[in-house]
Amino acid sequence: MTAITATNTDLDIANLTLGSSSAKKANKQLGQEEFLALMVQQLRNQDPLKPMENGEFIGQMAQFSTVTGIADMTKSIGGLTDAFNSGQALQAASMVGRTVLTEAGSGNFSGTKPLTGAVDLPFGTSSAVVRVYTTAGELVRELPLGSQQQGLGNFSWDGTMANGQPAPAGKYKLTAAIESPAGDTAVTTYLASKVESVTLAGDGSGSQIRTDSGANVRLSQVKAVM
Repeated sequence: MTAITATNTDLDIANLTLGSSSAKKANKQLGQEEFLALMVQQLRNQDPLKPMENGEFIGQMAQFSTVTGIADMTKSIGGLTDAFNSGQALQAASMVGRTVLTEAGSGNFSGTKPLTGAVDLPFGTSSAVVRVYTTAGELVRELPLGSQQQGLGNFSWDGTMANGQPAPAGKYKLTAAIESPAGDTAVTTYLASKVESVTLAGDGSGSQIRTDSGANVRLSQVKAVM
């Protein structure tokens, strides 16, 4: 009786026809065609007395499919990122000439144009007030906001000081608070300014707008568009 001689189970990788040697050096990653070629060679060279288990074969195929799926998903995410960046750039460009609210603790009073803005109120109140100071810290004017709901409460200062005289043009500090017997609660102030230009980053992200007050502001720092 002739004995059955098992074939060599070791794969001769060097004899696989997977492209030129220069291509192998240039691409060290295993692609889909190379993977399938290896699988065919593995089936051809398996031991007849100890064939490859179905579970092993299916497991290898599933593993490769998972890797391929992740690569495709990465490409899809890259496409979504490009679309988002393009949308952000278009959004920034459309804001030129619009008035925006940005966080600010001071503003320049021209002597004629009022300083307008808003405060961010955490709850409804009738005791919110905006205070205007000189750069030296001298109180110039208090602006009671009256009854306000939660959210943005608007204010405007026409340059009139507490004594009724017009304030000189220049830079003034702004603070806002909700007054109570237990103590004031500070709230954030925002000033209105007009968008003069837009600066776009190379990939569309991190776009900035420049306002007529000379400030460079990221889109994420814009509180509202008016």
